[in-house]
Amino acid sequence: MRQTSRFCNNRVNVQNRFSVALLLVTIIFLSVPKISEAQISLTAENVALGGGGTAYLTGYESLFVNPANLHIREKNYRLQIALFQGGTTFDTAVPFTNPANRFTRYRESMLPYTGSGSDRNFTDDLAFDEFMSRNFPGNRRFTQQQKQTDFYWFGMKWYGTDRSYGLALRSRTLSRHETGRGFYTAQPIETRDDELLIERSFHHNYQTLHELSFGYAESFTFLNGLIPRLSEFIIGIAPKIVVAGSSLESDYTNHYRSADGGQTWNREFGYSERSSGIFNGSDIGISPSEAATLTPSATLTDMLSPTGVGFGLDIGLTYLITFGSDLSVLRREDMPTEKSLRFSLSVNDLGAVFYYGEPRSISSPIMQEETERPSQTTDLYYQGAPGEHIFFLQQMDDSPFELVDQLNEDRFESLLPTSINAGALFQINRVKMMGDFSYQLSRTRFASNYPVGYFGIELRPLSFLPLRAGTRLAPNQSGYYSFGAGIETSRFDISGGIQLRTRTAGPTTEILGASMVGAKFYLN
Repeated sequence: MRQTSRFCNNRVNVQNRFSVALLLVTIIFLSVPKISEAQISLTAENVALGGGGTAYLTGYESLFVNPANLHIREKNYRLQIALFQGGTTFDTAVPFTNPANRFTRYRESMLPYTGSGSDRNFTDDLAFDEFMSRNFPGNRRFTQQQKQTDFYWFGMKWYGTDRSYGLALRSRTLSRHETGRGFYTAQPIETRDDELLIERSFHHNYQTLHELSFGYAESFTFLNGLIPRLSEFIIGIAPKIVVAGSSLESDYTNHYRSADGGQTWNREFGYSERSSGIFNGSDIGISPSEAATLTPSATLTDMLSPTGVGFGLDIGLTYLITFGSDLSVLRREDMPTEKSLRFSLSVNDLGAVFYYGEPRSISSPIMQEETERPSQTTDLYYQGAPGEHIFFLQQMDDSPFELVDQLNEDRFESLLPTSINAGALFQINRVKMMGDFSYQLSRTRFASNYPVGYFGIELRPLSFLPLRAGTRLAPNQSGYYSFGAGIETSRFDISGGIQLRTRTAGPTTEILGASMVGAKFYLN
């Protein structure tokens, strides 16, 4: 009787512990509210799977995504080494289906803009109705385009029985801009407050970061006592040193509102900008024509030169459940993980950068006035090159450059684009299914508060041939489907991926993102 009682009590304790673990995981994932559209990594596998990767990535790249996954091994090796891997996404206001033309536009958007703007006339490529449908469907106030480039110079992961370590150097460029609907049409939209609104605001952020990250992961024994033996909590942490290149943040607020059906229009407007490094060559606070002549010319080396230094931190937690014949939790030294269910949570880019290289902040006060309904519009679209806003806004009668009355050349700090990310992955032999969500914590314009989901699947018709596909679901953002493949052996992996923009009718041939072929090598 006593033995039976003990058995029942032990069984109840295990069930209670497992229930507590499930409740903890449920609370974690339900606590993630709105989400942003920024991709936290652009590796070959991740681009092919649509983005995310919080539960999927287990190599050295997980240092920047979820360091806990360093302690998950999906093939037998002790040391992973990788060189020169990267990826990019490049969204545009008009389509460029020709890859060579698209690459030229991408290269131009990397350097400060010095042209006349004549080659940005959207009527050369699209009719007005097509342009508005592509960028401002319904009553959308802003069109938003984002460019992101990640380049991994090198990466290493050492897998150990008790804990695992990683080291990597990454450079990334983030560029995101929003352009108001009112630049292209004088027709107002109706707000939820029953006001008429003409949105002629503009925002652009451009930032380059070089990051050296070192981290480790190990089993979290404190939580493992709450769960069955064939599952475990893994925690990882990866501090990093951040060196920043030239940066630019420009913010033009310009709203026209009418509460009486268009009889009276109230305008609220102001301008602010923070910049460092090469971008200080474009002076503002003078006439628009003079400002346009002072836009700097620069090489890529100038853009990447250090202008700031900072510190960042990536931390992660993964709950790994193995099943079937998978005993990798118990036999880490000789059995890779092949059948598992993973739940992951990470906080990325927790930190700040302090800019010291020719820092400058300029601004004007937010002003209000009664005015007539604006009628001037433009045929130019904004492509995203730093300093291009000078040319784009100077054509408007309400250009903000003469408003500036405050100048500050003190050093300033900028938060890293901190985000919280949640992901899940189901893996059984040659099939993986994954999903990710993320929420932007720091108040930057590198990501919006619109809900977004990343979903992907990986199939292996042959053990060495992974085929990947994925998509991003995001209101008010460009949709895409992604595809990729690779060759994976016991000694090396080669992978690549591509993202194709979608429209209402389905996929197009317009390339939204791509990854450079990534190669990894494994040593026992």
